[in-house]
Amino acid sequence: MAKLPKLLIIDDDAHLRESLAEVLELDGFECHQAGAAKEGIAAASKIDPDAVIMDIQLPDSSGFQICQELRKRSKITILIMMTGRFLSSEEKKQGFELGADEYITKPFDLAELSARIKQLLSRNAAKGQ
Repeated sequence: MAKLPKLLIIDDDAHLRESLAEVLELDGFECHQAGAAKEGIAAASKIDPDAVIMDIQLPDSSGFQICQELRKRSKITILIMMTGRFLSSEEKKQGFELGADEYITKPFDLAELSARIKQLLSRNAAKGQ
């Protein structure tokens, strides 16, 4: 059996986190969750996820800081930023410069999110060969 891609979801909204994990697990991902930045960074170093979906606004930090931290550890982990508000092009640019691969705005379509993650993972896999 092929190894399932590991996803880490970092969001302080437990309901959203659990819903995301539930849907993405049905779609063939192994999901891990964290409710805060510090917990997320610790989880990432433990499980070495293939992709991380993180909220930009967390109680103990920002998605931008997590993004920077995780990008230092891995050049290939896919980093997806989630936001509940409109982001200025300046903010998006900052995220991309810190290593974000993608932005999604809440509410978003879960099937679309899953497809984006799979697409990014397959692009990474192709690069790694």
